[in-house]
Amino acid sequence: MSIWNPVSWFNRKKPITVEENKAKNDDKTTSLSPGRVSEPDVIGYNYISNLKDIKNLVPPSFRTELIPLIRDLYKINPDVSIALEDMFKLANTGHTISFPNNTSEEANEMRKHLKDASEKWSTYTAGINGLVNKFIVQCLVGGAISIEAVPNNKLDGLSTILLVNPEEIIFKRLNDGVYHPYQRNPNPIINHKKDFIKLNTETYCYVSMYNDTDEPYGVPIFMAALDSLKGQHDMKVNIKHIMELMGLVGFLEAKIQKPTRKASESDRAYEDRLLGMLRKLKQNLMGGLKDGVVTGFIDDHEFKLNSTTQSLQNIGIPWNMNQQSVANGLGVNGTLIGVSSTITEGGTGILLSKMISQLKNIQMLCSYVLKFIYTLELRLAGYNNKGIKIDFSTSTISDEVKVQQGLEYKIRNLTALYNQGIISQEQYAWLMGYEKPDKSEPRQIESDVNNGVSSPGEDAKKRKREDDKDTSDRKTRDKNNPSPKRKDQDSKPR
Repeated sequence: MSIWNPVSWFNRKKPITVEENKAKNDDKTTSLSPGRVSEPDVIGYNYISNLKDIKNLVPPSFRTELIPLIRDLYKINPDVSIALEDMFKLANTGHTISFPNNTSEEANEMRKHLKDASEKWSTYTAGINGLVNKFIVQCLVGGAISIEAVPNNKLDGLSTILLVNPEEIIFKRLNDGVYHPYQRNPNPIINHKKDFIKLNTETYCYVSMYNDTDEPYGVPIFMAALDSLKGQHDMKVNIKHIMELMGLVGFLEAKIQKPTRKASESDRAYEDRLLGMLRKLKQNLMGGLKDGVVTGFIDDHEFKLNSTTQSLQNIGIPWNMNQQSVANGLGVNGTLIGVSSTITEGGTGILLSKMISQLKNIQMLCSYVLKFIYTLELRLAGYNNKGIKIDFSTSTISDEVKVQQGLEYKIRNLTALYNQGIISQEQYAWLMGYEKPDKSEPRQIESDVNNGVSSPGEDAKKRKREDDKDTSDRKTRDKNNPSPKRKDQDSKPR
């Protein structure tokens, strides 16, 4: 370009400044920045959203304003509270971290780093296990796990883990059909930000529990119990009013003969004298009921106890029906919230299997979130993470026994397939949940395996074979020596 060409001055492009470059890449969230992106969930001022902020935003198909109601209910309603407590106590069984694609030295070093780093992510909970408790509670109450992993200022690790309310998250559908998360700004006037804050998907994670549409929002499972909980509240209020009016077991009715009016007594004086007599009768009855003795004159006093328990003897039927609806809405067994029912042994096993499946599903969601957090921490710390695996422990010892028994049968069947040449060592490892085998061939041959630890059934068969062999040997000796000499002179065959 010649400086003497006047046309070239009009075609000349201005150099891009730092501010323009930053504004140009404002919508791209591929880079990490220290500090928090989302805003704390604090009640702010009402505002009107701009059209440019709500374009292509996908609203949820359910009323998200009910989530704060559920959040209040589990703090005051005993049924919702016990259902939530049992779920997160049984689901959070502790987890182990493994790195199947790294060496043992690398895996031990990364596990140690995660153990030390996770203790600083949350000061007021029991480390990472306390955070998992909050993940489970948030998933049950809000329908999704919504967290933000905040990098520190040096970008060499995570500073903290924050829980963002799921009802404040709204997704925007991009041109390629991908959804991007935004947070409703709770304080647009105070923090001078847009009405919807674009979250960084490198540090923010949203995992929904279930939904039947393409929308990414998770439906809270406790939402189905709100109608039955309203009926429960109405029944409790009605019973409370009955108790206040009629007492717990009934009320005492007392009648006294009205005295005659004196000639010199005015209407007001006669009325005051009657009220005084009734008031005194009530005080005497209340004092007499304390020690179980009530006194009165024949033909002057009449006492009658009106019982309310007979008319309320069937009140437990509609109450149990409503409580069962509450349990169904909460997704738990009715016995957990006090519903009395007759369940057979087979039915109990089915309910236990159902609960274990529910807990396993919740643990699966938590495993995904933990992988997200651990992977980001190791990435910032500079570790060569080739893949991470999260495994939760079983809820009870009986579950562990069942798991080990199933694993024993699985190993036995796969070993038979391998010995017959049907599957390879690589297929054996893949079917057992490993990426690849540690060795190309088994470390033990078949004879060494048989000499190892056997199952209880195999031990019983082995003892039976030995007993049969001993019996056969004794019969042979008795036949060779038809006149054995025994101290007890017992002629019975040995």
